[in-house]
Amino acid sequence: MRRLNARRRQGGAVIITASLALLFLLGFMGIALDLSRMFIVKTELQTAMDSCALAAAQELDGESTAISRARNAGITSGNLNRVNLQSTNWDGQAQITTADISFRDQNFNTTADPVLATYVECAHTQPSIRRWLLTALGAFSGDTTLYPATGNVWARAIATRGNSQTSCPIPLALRPKTPGAPAPH
Repeated sequence: MRRLNARRRQGGAVIITASLALLFLLGFMGIALDLSRMFIVKTELQTAMDSCALAAAQELDGESTAISRARNAGITSGNLNRVNLQSTNWDGQAQITTADISFRDQNFNTTADPVLATYVECAHTQPSIRRWLLTALGAFSGDTTLYPATGNVWARAIATRGNSQTSCPIPLALRPKTPGAPAPH
């Protein structure tokens, strides 16, 4: 009889332990989902910045209209990419503007001179990316500063019209096989 009563008293401990374990797993799931979403948005935004910089760099030909053509090409090309989980309008957030595109000379100093402009830098911050489960953890804990409802993602790309390197840094050559030598492993 005593053994049966002891088992009944311990039966509730399993429910409490399972509930705490599920809450703990929910926290890890929230971190995994929200961080993976931020990573996806960062990757999409980086693709947009790469496209912006490459398209703008193609317009840097030293003519007087090069800067305005480069800005237009960069904005058009960058905004064609879908950002924030492939949203066509970037989930209603700000897209690339002229303020996100800057030009640099050969010494990497900022310039507005179309003749000196050699490099294009596209940099953009995607604000207010909504978080899903970490927001719920903030509501449960009562600390919304530790688990904010939104986060920002930033990406930057630099491109130039010229070659990235002028010569091969490591000389490569083929050596003829020595007769009778064993095959390499």
